[in-house]
Amino acid sequence: MAAPVTGGTWTWLLWGAVALAVLLAVGWLLSYTAVWLDRLHHRMQATAAALDAQLVRRAEATLELALTGDLDPATSTLLAGAASEALAMPGPWSPDRARTESGLTEVLRAVDPALAVIGQDGVVRGVPGVPEAALDATSGGAEHGEALGSDGAQEALARLRAAAVRVRYARRFHNEAVEDVLRLRRRPDVRWLRLAGRSREPQPVTFDDGWPVDAVD
Repeated sequence: MAAPVTGGTWTWLLWGAVALAVLLAVGWLLSYTAVWLDRLHHRMQATAAALDAQLVRRAEATLELALTGDLDPATSTLLAGAASEALAMPGPWSPDRARTESGLTEVLRAVDPALAVIGQDGVVRGVPGVPEAALDATSGGAEHGEALGSDGAQEALARLRAAAVRVRYARRFHNEAVEDVLRLRRRPDVRWLRLAGRSREPQPVTFDDGWPVDAVD
């Protein structure tokens, strides 16, 4: 006959079952955390790609506007130079790339008075510091309420403004994704168990995207 199970044996069996349950729970939690971290990294990579795409569209739209022939030579040269520099700076984010993108924004902000008279909505807009007579001379005698610039220039400016606004939102979404990754990576269990592996901590993307000014949040 089998020996009867004593109270001490039942205690050990109970503690063994508890320990096994704890180990299983911890294993499941770590597995879930690793999968969650991996998904957050993939989301961050997707938002980074989206930001890159919007920056390329902004630079291309700037170059397109510069080549319409509706702007004065100095403005066209500034826009074309800044846009070409931005298009030549692809790849991972670096201080140089951030300065390049900020430089394009600064140029757009500086030439905004010249862009305003194109009248993307078909209305001649006032230009700070430029008298009405000068606007009339620039328009070749166009009546107020008549858009300046060719249809191509107006469409290019509309595309540029839309692309610039999308850049701002894409950077915001990307930085939110970065913050989510950093928040999880900085948890003690993730750090101690090195669930993030040897990958470097991501950093938020920071550059001046404050153009168009009337669309800044």
